[in-house]
Amino acid sequence: MMQEIFHLIGYASGIAGADEHCSGGPDAVQQSVYLKALMDKGLPLVWEQTVRPDERDLSSRPDQAVRQINEKLAHLTATLTRQNQFFSIIGGDHTSAIGTWSGVQDVKREAGEIGLIWIDAHMDSHTPETTESGRIHGMPLAALLGFGYPTLTTILNHSAKFKPENVCLIGVRSYEKGEAALLKRLNIRTYMMEEVSQRGFITVLQEAIQLVSRHTIGYGLSIDLDALDPKDAPGVDVPEPNGIHANDLISGLSDVLPDPRLLGVEIVEFDPTKDKAQLTEKLIAQLIDVIATKVLSHAKA
Repeated sequence: MMQEIFHLIGYASGIAGADEHCSGGPDAVQQSVYLKALMDKGLPLVWEQTVRPDERDLSSRPDQAVRQINEKLAHLTATLTRQNQFFSIIGGDHTSAIGTWSGVQDVKREAGEIGLIWIDAHMDSHTPETTESGRIHGMPLAALLGFGYPTLTTILNHSAKFKPENVCLIGVRSYEKGEAALLKRLNIRTYMMEEVSQRGFITVLQEAIQLVSRHTIGYGLSIDLDALDPKDAPGVDVPEPNGIHANDLISGLSDVLPDPRLLGVEIVEFDPTKDKAQLTEKLIAQLIDVIATKVLSHAKA
């Protein structure tokens, strides 16, 4: 039985992103008056730890530096998963996903496969051979599928963390040919933003959950804040216009949760230096509120 505590872990790294200022995202959330308000109203949130690159990490080759910090994160998520504890990662650049789900998969792999819903304006499925920018925050999904730097595909174990049929993307509207070709070759279901707008976010999310749950024992949810429309979430490093509306995301999560198959959540790519009127900071608190409230209500049932 999952305990009645919602665990938060910060991933204070921007070393793989477009702007290192997103490393300040977790600290801004931890110190936020909006997070404090959730605790004051009685929501049992516990900020477990914030992982950060140390000097040794920063002096390493980029992929080695990303591996070192993600090994720390993977051990944390593995421990919580082993204890049936629910968690949310607060980032930081999206390479957090490599550590987050490597930890979960390492614990669950003997019991069965796990799935992943990737909500993002971008595909994040480049490899060193296809990347145009060289930035590793454009590679985490490929790494989780077993493609790219061996340093990143072998965290905790050498198996691919997800099978392609157990993964889908929602909200994509900016990508390059190389990563699109990989996802097409793997036949990964991608809900482009145009389809999300036409069919509605809630409908797409419900369908995505069915897809990633068909052959798995549980699934994760990875939310890059740039999936949202910049008017609702300006505090990101790579904003893309015409994204998911914040109210749709919150309503969609409220509609599908609680779901006992959900293993954990990431909320990443928050850059407080680019936020306006604390809109993104408030939104993160709203997301934590709805997810934690729904998850904990199931734990009490």
